[in-house]
Amino acid sequence: MPVRKIPRYGAQKNIGKFFSVKTGLVAWYESLLERDKMYLLDFDPLVTFWREQPLRIRYVLNGKTHFYTPDLEVHRNSRKQLVEVKSQNQVDSGKFDGLFRIATSASQDEGYEFVVVTDQLIRQQPRLDNVKKLWKYARTSILPQHQLLCRQFFQEKESEQVELGDLIAFFKSKGVAAQVVYSMLFWGVLDFDLTQPLDQFTSITLTGLAAVRIRKAS
Repeated sequence: MPVRKIPRYGAQKNIGKFFSVKTGLVAWYESLLERDKMYLLDFDPLVTFWREQPLRIRYVLNGKTHFYTPDLEVHRNSRKQLVEVKSQNQVDSGKFDGLFRIATSASQDEGYEFVVVTDQLIRQQPRLDNVKKLWKYARTSILPQHQLLCRQFFQEKESEQVELGDLIAFFKSKGVAAQVVYSMLFWGVLDFDLTQPLDQFTSITLTGLAAVRIRKAS
């Protein structure tokens, strides 16, 4: 649960719920930029857990006590982060420089790395659109036989790379829907270049991760 109550109504029009496939929890966002960052966190294989509005930081400025709530807490394999989501224009304005310095120091005291991410990083295309497209299929179950079919197809092709359209056609010939292929791309059973548009001609590789962690559809 977020420590700060997020207003459900009022002047803010981009408030909503995000149903994380990684954590199984429902997170509230207060801007579409925050929501887009949540898509990326769900997709990032190095992120093990994340949540919104995680804690309040108390600080004193000009003799007055203030409280600051970071947008996100993110756990990665090697570190924990407190993340603030801002537009690049907000960062460049200098309005938040003092707050960011305070948050950096306070976060370090609590064992976190403080990070500011902007729209320029979050909304890199076509990466974001690719992630959003795959996220829609992330709850599709991946069974052991699906991974075996992948290996069979790559062996028959005698190639380390195949086109997405060909792989989907092969799966359909075996009675398996294309959604399964997209789910495997989301969860890292299959790999591709995120910086290129995802279409039928996209080059796909098999990661070879025998023990890849797969969340079956709930």
